[in-house]
Amino acid sequence: MSVLFKGALVLGVVVALLGAGCGGGGQLGVKALSQESKSLQSLAAEGALLAEDAVFGKTTRVYTREHSSDLCKAASQAEASLKAAKIEPAFEPKLRRLAVLAAQVRADLNRLGGASKEDERAIGRELQAAAQESQKISEELK
Repeated sequence: MSVLFKGALVLGVVVALLGAGCGGGGQLGVKALSQESKSLQSLAAEGALLAEDAVFGKTTRVYTREHSSDLCKAASQAEASLKAAKIEPAFEPKLRRLAVLAAQVRADLNRLGGASKEDERAIGRELQAAAQESQKISEELK
């Protein structure tokens, strides 16, 4: 995957997250929660790809640091939006789980920029697991 494509993908994810997060703290519907889950999945998956590229030397340290910082900012927005949101009581556990996942993704992305090769591998696995969990939650909301 080219650096330019990855940058465009991140920009799309950030725009989607900011759009989904606008008016944070309000009542979320199931569809909006599913969209938040998909956005978080995209962030985590993009972070996992970035970690993998870093491990295999397909990206520079500077790019990894800057790109992970951008992803971290988007994950922070998602986390804040999810923590402030309200939803029907039946979906509250899924909202809480997504907020926890967003915090984990944010923390992993924050660590990625300065991580060693060994840590990059571990972070990549953690981000991939978060992407899968977020996808599972999104599918349960259908």
